[in-house]
Amino acid sequence: MAEPKVYLIRHGETEWTLSGRHTGLSDIPLTANGKKQAEALQKRFEGASFDHIFSSPLKRALDTCKTCDLGAPSITDDLLEWDYGDYEGLTTLEIQKQVSGWNLFTGGVPNGESLSDVASRANRLIKKLNKLEGTIALFSSGHFSRVLASQWLEQSPTLGSRLTLSTASVSQFGFEHGYRALLLWNDTSHLN
Repeated sequence: MAEPKVYLIRHGETEWTLSGRHTGLSDIPLTANGKKQAEALQKRFEGASFDHIFSSPLKRALDTCKTCDLGAPSITDDLLEWDYGDYEGLTTLEIQKQVSGWNLFTGGVPNGESLSDVASRANRLIKKLNKLEGTIALFSSGHFSRVLASQWLEQSPTLGSRLTLSTASVSQFGFEHGYRALLLWNDTSHLN
C-alpha cells in the first residue's frame, strides 16, 4: 500500500484569532480577511487533485475548505479544535492572571479536554489516514493541528507547544525512508 501524502490546512482568520482568544468549540466565522486568505488557499491548490478531503465541522474550517473547492469534504469531529472548557474565549494573558505561568500544553483546562484526550483524538485520526492512499487534505484549527503534528512524528504531545501555526497556513505530512515526517510546516507564502 502506498504511503499517503497529507496536507494540513489551518482555517483563515477570525475575530478571535486576531485578539488571541482561545477559540475551541465556539463557532466563530471567518473575518473578511479570513475569507481572502481562504481564496488565496484556493489559488494555491488550483489544479491540484485530492483523493480524500476531511474537515472539522466548525464554520471557520468548513468555510475555508469549501472556498478551496477541492471537492466535497467528509466532516469529522476528530478535526475539532481543542475543547478549552472554562478558558474558552479567554486570552493566554487573562488565564495567566488566574494561573501564574499557565501554558495550554502543560497546564490543562478545567472542564475541557486534557492534552492526552486531544492526543488520543489525533492518533485515532492518524490510524484512519494510514489506511488511505493518495493525497489527503485536512482542514482544522491551530492547537489541535499542533498536537496532530506531534503525534504524526510519534513524539510527546507537548511538542505542539513549540510548533507555531499561522491562520490559512499549509503544512504537509509524509514519509522519509519509511518514517513519518513533516515535509512542510506553517507555509503562508500564498498569502503574500
